[in-house]
Amino acid sequence: MVLTKVILPVFFIIFLGFLLRRYGKVDLKTFARAQLYILSPALAFMSLAKAEADTGLILRVLFFIVCLEAVLLGISLGIGFMTRRDRAERQAIAITSVFMNTGFYGIPVCMLAFGDWGLVYATIYMVASSITQSTVGIFLASAGQQSVRQAFVSIFKVPLIWSIVIARLLVYLHALPSEPLMKMINLLGEAAIPVGLLLLGMQLERIILESAAWRATFAAGRSGDFGVGEEHNGVAPGGSCEPGYPGVLELKRDISGGLTSAAIRILGGLAVSYGIIQLFHFNANMNQVLIVQSSMPTAVNAIVFATEFNCRPRLVAVGILASTLASIASITLIIRYVGF
Repeated sequence: MVLTKVILPVFFIIFLGFLLRRYGKVDLKTFARAQLYILSPALAFMSLAKAEADTGLILRVLFFIVCLEAVLLGISLGIGFMTRRDRAERQAIAITSVFMNTGFYGIPVCMLAFGDWGLVYATIYMVASSITQSTVGIFLASAGQQSVRQAFVSIFKVPLIWSIVIARLLVYLHALPSEPLMKMINLLGEAAIPVGLLLLGMQLERIILESAAWRATFAAGRSGDFGVGEEHNGVAPGGSCEPGYPGVLELKRDISGGLTSAAIRILGGLAVSYGIIQLFHFNANMNQVLIVQSSMPTAVNAIVFATEFNCRPRLVAVGILASTLASIASITLIIRYVGF
C-alpha cells in the first residue's frame, strides 16, 4: 500500500528525469543552477510568505533540526577522522550524511502518506532545514576547497537564505508583493518539487553512466582518468577537489565514503531523530513527519553544492544514489511504523 500509493509516484518522476538525461542529453549543471538560484528560493518564499505561517513552530522545528544535524555532523566527521580521510572527503561525507531531501522527495512523500496536514508540516520542516542547508551546507561544501573566511562569504552568495529572511520580514511588515507578483513566485515555487525530482533522476543517470567507465578503468588498470575538470568518453567528471590519490584508489575511497554517508543519513537520521524527539513536545502528527523527514535520503542540493564548489562531487553522488535506492525500502517501512 505505502509502496504503490506513496513511493512509486515519486520514483516515476525520478525515472522520467533519468530518461531525459539519457536520451535528451540535457545540461545537468544548467538544471542544477536553475534549481539553486531560482526555483528553491521561490519555493521557500512561497511557503513562508503565508500570513498564517507559525513562526514559533518553525523556530522549534529549526531547533530540532539543528540538534539532529549537529549529532549527525559529529558522527560523520568522527568517522572521517577515524578512517583518515582528507579534508575534502570529510566535508563531502558530512554534507551527504547531514542534509536530507526534505523538499523534492520529502514533501510529496508526506503529502501522499499523510494528506493535507502532512503537506503543511513537511513544508515547515523543509523551510527550517533550508535555513541550515543554505548556511551550514554551503559552508561545508565550500570549506572543502576554500578557506574558512571564503567559505563563510559563499553562504551569502546563494539567494535561498535571503528569500527566507525577506519572506518573514515582509509578513511581519504586512508588505507582501502584489497578487500578480505572488502568482509568478508561486508558479516558480510549485515547479521546484517536480524539477527537483527530475534533477535527481538526471543525476542518478549520470552516476550510472560513470559506473560503466569506472568498471572499464578497473578492467584496463588505468589510474588517473577521472580527475576533476576532465571528461572520459563524454562522461562528466566526479573526482576530488584535492588531487593526490591515484584514480582507482580515489574511486574506491569515493565509493566507500558514499556508502558510509548513505548509511549515516538513513539509519543515523532515523535513530537520532527518534531519540531527540522525546525532548520536544510536538503533537503526534508532527512527530510522524519529523521522523519520516529526518530519515530521507541525501538532499539533491548536496550534489549541487558539491559540484558548484568542487568538493568531491563523485563521493556525494554515490551517497545520493545509495541512499535514494535504499529509501525505497526504508521509507516504506518507516511510514508503516509511524502510521499510514
